[in-house]
Amino acid sequence: MKSDVTKTILILRLTSFFWIFAKLFSYNLWHTQRLFPLIPPFDFLENVPNFIHLSLFYFALAGIALVGFFPKNKILIGCTLVVELISCLLDQNRWQPWEYQYFLTFAFFFFYHKNLRQFVTYFSFLLIVIYFNSGLHKLNGGFLYKVWNEMILTRLFGFEAHQIDSPFIHYAGLSLGLIELFAALGCLFMVNKKFYALFLVGMHVFILFLVGPTGLNYNPIVWPWNIVMMMFILIVFYNAEERISFVKLTSGFNKIPFTILGILPFFCFLNLYDNFFSFNLYSGSLKHFLICVDEKQLGNEYKPYISKTKKRCGTNTAILGNNWALTEMNIVIYPEERFYKGIMKKWKEQHPSLESTFYIYQYPYKPENYVEYK
Repeated sequence: MKSDVTKTILILRLTSFFWIFAKLFSYNLWHTQRLFPLIPPFDFLENVPNFIHLSLFYFALAGIALVGFFPKNKILIGCTLVVELISCLLDQNRWQPWEYQYFLTFAFFFFYHKNLRQFVTYFSFLLIVIYFNSGLHKLNGGFLYKVWNEMILTRLFGFEAHQIDSPFIHYAGLSLGLIELFAALGCLFMVNKKFYALFLVGMHVFILFLVGPTGLNYNPIVWPWNIVMMMFILIVFYNAEERISFVKLTSGFNKIPFTILGILPFFCFLNLYDNFFSFNLYSGSLKHFLICVDEKQLGNEYKPYISKTKKRCGTNTAILGNNWALTEMNIVIYPEERFYKGIMKKWKEQHPSLESTFYIYQYPYKPENYVEYK
């Protein structure tokens, strides 16, 4: 069995390597010389010069890389966290779920560097929270329609419409969320976690098959994230032989990280907490964003982001927010209504003479669920 020191070093080095990869692959996310607007959470951060964005990006890369070589240096990790936090405050699109996980991993070590057992415990709890919430959010009709029916059954396996209409096949998709929940609870409460760890590894293998180059070839930035998650599972759960103690998770200072991970994500169901901070992943329940505009009035620079489907745009051209973000920055769009309204504001400022209509919508895709903004 690996010691807590060995586990900690492995976790930090793997986090460093895959975090650097994710930031490099999403390079256009971290500067201002792009079409997709930056939407900071505070207005006073609107006009920060590009050289500051790039400086923060390169300083963060250097810090993360150095942590890979010196994984037990608290000061180095602390400085890296400050730089990364400032960088993320300049654009909400940078608040990706993988970014949040990697940031929390460094933060847990910063606060628990003198108690590596506690660091490993809280890192394990972070993984459990990710799987529990991800599974819980999949138990809805949007997941069945968008992910199970459309992505998995139709596009991946080639099912016909009449086959999908079978209630048994349709509702069988809920088993994916239940399996994720089941495995997460097993890793939390059971002494021997090997069986549940293998379940989760199998789930990541299937995800890679689904979105990878042999499947739908979709959202490639999450491919390495799935790989490193399998490694994390094997490191912390495969040979684990004790339950995670709620007393230790909630004692003293630990109440703060426990609140962040164990309580706040549930407020997402009340629309009081962000979806990505609640690890609402591939659930089909997120809100979407659409811009309708006359293609003749649109500049050529936007042509790569035009959708093939018109959606609700009629004779106008449709630009789907998520497709735009994936094509230009290799990341999914930040799925919050305030963020979409920020894009509308920037679009109107940049194209005052362009007649545009905006929609925020979500499942079920009925006319009344498309909210129109002029």
